[in-house]
This record gives sequence, structure tokens and C-alpha cells, in this order.
Amino acid sequence: MKLLLIISVMLSALVTDLESTQNWQKRHKLPGKSKSGHKGCNCLNEGTCISYTLFSQINRCWCPEGYSGDYCEIEKDSKCYTEKGEDYRGTVAKSDNNEECLSWDSALLYRWPYHAGMKDALRHGLGKHNYCRNPNGSSRPWCYVRRGYRSIQKLCDIQMCRREIEPTCGQRTFNKYFKIVNGYTAAIESQPWIATIFQYNQNMNREKFFCGGSLIEPCWVLTAAHCFQDKSIVPYSQYTVILGKSRLDTTDNKEQTFQVESIILHEGYSDETCGHNNDIALIKIRSSSGHCAVESDYVKTICLPPNNLVLRDNSQCEVSGYGKEDHTDFQYAHRLKSTNVNIISQSLCQDEYYNANQVNDNMICAGDTQWNTDACSVSVL
Repeated sequence: MKLLLIISVMLSALVTDLESTQNWQKRHKLPGKSKSGHKGCNCLNEGTCISYTLFSQINRCWCPEGYSGDYCEIEKDSKCYTEKGEDYRGTVAKSDNNEECLSWDSALLYRWPYHAGMKDALRHGLGKHNYCRNPNGSSRPWCYVRRGYRSIQKLCDIQMCRREIEPTCGQRTFNKYFKIVNGYTAAIESQPWIATIFQYNQNMNREKFFCGGSLIEPCWVLTAAHCFQDKSIVPYSQYTVILGKSRLDTTDNKEQTFQVESIILHEGYSDETCGHNNDIALIKIRSSSGHCAVESDYVKTICLPPNNLVLRDNSQCEVSGYGKEDHTDFQYAHRLKSTNVNIISQSLCQDEYYNANQVNDNMICAGDTQWNTDACSVSVL
């Protein structure tokens, strides 16, 4: 009976200690990576300090989910490191040669600079474990391994975390336009995804502009399939793609020049009804040194729309390029030009402007009701 009474009192005391500690934690919420404020504890990562007062003031940390260790300093789910990995607290314990790491509290390490008994060991993540750490600012996390009678330092087999990079597609660095009648000339910074496509003309003994496109990835340009209907006849070596070009008749150091590595036409492209159905193609580009496009203020990718995007009738869109200023013009405009057009409903476009054989659901009809501005001539008509 006395034994049961003693056990009951002990359990009651433990529960009281735990409840009082948890109530204290609720009143004093701890930030992530911080220590517990309870006397006698150094719990990290919002670990709860438990004090067993009946057992000679024994303290221990109660770790939240995902953490372990005497001080909740070990992040069980951490699979990679950032920068040099000095704050890596994961559980990888193998060198890059697949050798098992020595525990940081091993007696073999106490003559070495870094071990669990050193000053500031907890700050460096060292303790009663053999997980990789980087206490000395090395290139990445490491550990000691045993080689015969020697203990040596070896880098660990841990991947660097992939940094989340903010997308820069569609972000222009210059928005000023200079108006020309029903269109505008545009600095290349305002349309940095514009690609100019040239073909070598043997009769003229020089390259001649014949189509435009948009850079959608560093190695890929989106363009119209009708530009390359005779691609099986013209070798790729006769094509050149230039990015960052504001004028067709001048060259400057903003430009990046590429050869064509391959051309992929939409498998459903046809011009049987003069409607250019599925008129879309991809060009893979490479520089003479083997590189793709490098982002700058003058060269950027354009964003691709989501698959479920719906363009409402009369929505305003922007078009740009080097279109002819008049259908009767012999040459393309020398300067990059841009203008706005409105989405026209498919039914109106089919009934009043074209016939159903020329305009289908694969296409977007845009312009204005007077056809003073359109995407083919880009500006003045």
C-alpha cells in the first residue's frame, strides 16, 4: 500500500511539472531556432523543457515533430544544404566515398579541433551523433572517417538545395514608346523576347530578314510554321537568329547571334485553305560557342500562358515585330514596332472578315474593326 502511495505521489509530481512547463510554454511562445527560457534547458526549435524535480533536477527536451537530439537540434527531414552548409542540421552520415562517419563524441576525435566536447559544440551542431556538419566553414558539410589507424576529414555526400528563382519571363526593363500614326516604334528593352530570323540570300550575297519570333526558353524560339514551309530545301546553316535587335539595318553589342540547330513544325500545320492552320513552330538555337541565350536587359524570355487561359472578346493584347507599314510595301520596317489590338469573337471574324475554312478554334482573331492596325503589319495601314 505504501509503495502504491509513493508511486502515485511521484506520478502526480511528474504530471504537475509537465503541465506547469507546458502552460509556461503557451504563455511564452518561443520563436523557431530559439532556445527554451526554462532554467536548466537549452532546447532549440521550440522544444519543450521537461524538469523531473524528484530525480535530482533532471532536465530534458521534448522535441516537436521533425526534430530530435538532446536539444532538438537535429532536423530529421533536412535533405540538402544551403550556401556552405554551416547551418545544416540533417542526418546524412556518409562521406562522398560512402564511408561511415565517426560520432562527434568519439574518443578518437578529442585530439582534433572539432568534437562534441569543444566549446560552442552545440552552436556548430556537434553532439552525440555522427551526422555531417561544417563547423569550420569548409566548402560543404563534412565529417571524420576512420582510415586504418587514422581519422581524417572527408566531405559528405549531400546535395546543395536548389534555390527557388523568381521567374523573369515577361519582365521588361523599358516601357517608353515613340508613337508612329497607328503604331509605335519600341526600344528592344520593351520587347526583349523578340527574335529576328534571317536567311542567307545567295542572289544578294547577304542575310535578309524574313520572319520574327519570341524567345520562350534560353534555347528555344517560338515562331510561325509558314516561315519554314520549305525547310527541307533550305539547310539550317543558312538561317541566323538574332536576339536583342532594335533595328534591322544596324548592329550593336546588345545583340546575341545564334545558329539554328533544329526546326520543329506543328504536325498538324497546313495551308490548304489559305488559313495557315496550326501555324506554329519551334526553333532550337545555339551560339557558335555552343551556348544558348543569356538573360540581359535586352534579351529575356516571354511567359507562356496557362493551358486553360480564356481570352474574352474585346480584350486588349499587345503585338510587336517588324511588319510592313503597308501591304504594298516592298520592305519590312527597319525599327521594332509595337501596338495594341483587341480580341474579335470567332463568330464575327468568320462571318464578316473571313470564312469558316480560314478561321477555326485553333486561332485567335485580333485587330480593330477598321483594320487600321493588325498583327501582320504591326502598325500603319
